[in-house]
Amino acid sequence: MLADDVNGQSSGRLKPAGCCGDHLLIDASKMELPFDLQTSIQDANLWFSMLTIMFNPLFWNVVARWEYRNHTLTKVLGSPQRGCIFLGSTIFSLGLFRDYRFNVALDSQPKWPVLYENWILLLGYGCILFGMTLVLTSYWALGFYGTFLGDYFGILMDRRVTEFPFNIFNDPMYVGSAFSFLGTSLIKASQTGIFLTIFVVICYRIATYFEGPFTAYIYSQKKKKT
Repeated sequence: MLADDVNGQSSGRLKPAGCCGDHLLIDASKMELPFDLQTSIQDANLWFSMLTIMFNPLFWNVVARWEYRNHTLTKVLGSPQRGCIFLGSTIFSLGLFRDYRFNVALDSQPKWPVLYENWILLLGYGCILFGMTLVLTSYWALGFYGTFLGDYFGILMDRRVTEFPFNIFNDPMYVGSAFSFLGTSLIKASQTGIFLTIFVVICYRIATYFEGPFTAYIYSQKKKKT
């Protein structure tokens, strides 16, 4: 297209369209996400659930390290076994409360019609079954003290556990828990649940970043003493 000069005559030059002289702004209101957002961020239950998910691994890591350095629970309760039982019972109770708040958050959020499929429902039950299998077999392999941070109380295992499911995953209990969250989200057709499951995985990943090296340090100290 030819542009007119100041005298109304054609200049014979092409007018550049959309170049530096034109102020082209992106209309964000016309942008669309690749999926429908079915999560209400104004819902207090969502944030409460995220808080419990984040708090739990932070709690047991802080308390366990505090116990390792100061032996406070051992001194108060009279033995490392009693201290570990107390901490394990507290962790288990907090886990139940976290799961409860997770379900409350999913029930208060909109459903995602994309997940209204029978095969997704079956997949959800399959995820829960797989997740619970990992959690229960992990507990069976580790025992109570191995599961609930007994090594921080000086209750150390004789050898590294390598049988199922530890021959497949490094942290099968965390993996199993994440699958259970995902399965519940699919069954309840909750996009929010999927987002929260991703948040669970992130929190667990951060927890293992601190737990793994410290556990290795505890057992290295045992080798030095023997």
